[in-house]
Amino acid sequence: MTSSRRAFWAVLVANTVVQSGWGAILPILPLFVRDHGMPLGWMGVMASGFAAISFVAQLGFGRLSDIWGRKPLLVAGAVWEAVGTLAFVGSWPWPFYIVWRLVQGVGAGAFMPAANALVADLVPEAERGRAYGLLYASSSAGFTVGPLIGGLLGASGHLSRPFWAGAGLNTLAAFALGSWLPRHRPERPAARPPRRAPAFWSAWIRQLWPPFLLTFSLTGLSGMYDATWSLYMRGLGASNWVIGLSFSLFSLPLLLFSLWNGRLADRPGERRRWVLAGALLQTAIVVFYIVSRWAWASIAASVLEALAISLSGPALTTMVMESAPPDARGQVQGWFQASGTLGATVLALVSGLLLPYGTTRPFVAGAAWLLGVTVVVGWRWRRHPPAESATGPRPGG
Repeated sequence: MTSSRRAFWAVLVANTVVQSGWGAILPILPLFVRDHGMPLGWMGVMASGFAAISFVAQLGFGRLSDIWGRKPLLVAGAVWEAVGTLAFVGSWPWPFYIVWRLVQGVGAGAFMPAANALVADLVPEAERGRAYGLLYASSSAGFTVGPLIGGLLGASGHLSRPFWAGAGLNTLAAFALGSWLPRHRPERPAARPPRRAPAFWSAWIRQLWPPFLLTFSLTGLSGMYDATWSLYMRGLGASNWVIGLSFSLFSLPLLLFSLWNGRLADRPGERRRWVLAGALLQTAIVVFYIVSRWAWASIAASVLEALAISLSGPALTTMVMESAPPDARGQVQGWFQASGTLGATVLALVSGLLLPYGTTRPFVAGAAWLLGVTVVVGWRWRRHPPAESATGPRPGG
């Protein structure tokens, strides 16, 4: 096995553990902070604050990973997530839980751009769709195991136990990355290229704003779910155990679908079709959540939502990274991740404002927004077939 392949698999394993740590607290978090006195409307602020600080961190840390290398940012991100998660087990006035969520957001903002950029560094361009499918699958594996752990521990009546587990898993990931991953800096040309003029980035943005807007919208739904899903499921009569299980039953098919659909992202001529199909399917599923009155029906529908996400996610990431200059992959990935995080910030904040009027109101706003964006992007792509990217001829952007 080559050193690049070993490093790639080390990232996949570590990403699975990190996402398990995050997933362990996700189904319990809204219930935990509510039991500790946080008003309902402030849950949206907490979720949007996490996304907002991640947005800022991704913009800065993505570029730093191009300078310092990917490993320091991956290790630091896992450590910061562990610290923020462990802080929740203390007895604090409820505003402090927002602070600890912000600390977790800094860790996520350091980890994800470096992980995604490292995949582009290690994997040949012709295989990146499958590689990003595996990265998505490793996240899904974490979200399958983590909520199951959190749900089991939370079902015991001690809602602090999932936070101990989450902190431990993130610490384990930091240790594994520090031990297994060689220090890696992205390859640079022998002669440093001239500083790119604003016109270069302007042309690049004109070409790639549709993937960025879709990522803003699709990832934005995760902010909506962070603020809403557990409360929505509780309103349908689900227990803590079933709420945790709902996250796992969503993530398991996402893992399986991502393994297969990553291969579709390696077919440049079909990427746009699959992205739009995934976005439309996800819109339909969110509409179903609005009318569902049975927790298990919503859980079953989430399996189809997992299919939708697996169609769009790897394809969008591949579109963007194949157009990124090799010496700016971390910076570009930081922007790309930040666009999704900004969407999560906005929709989490909107969800918090709408929650007092009903747990399905955020879904109405999310479905309407995603449908509108999908129509606009589909119209744009129909008028402008795939063209050459900013770094040369690319068929996928």
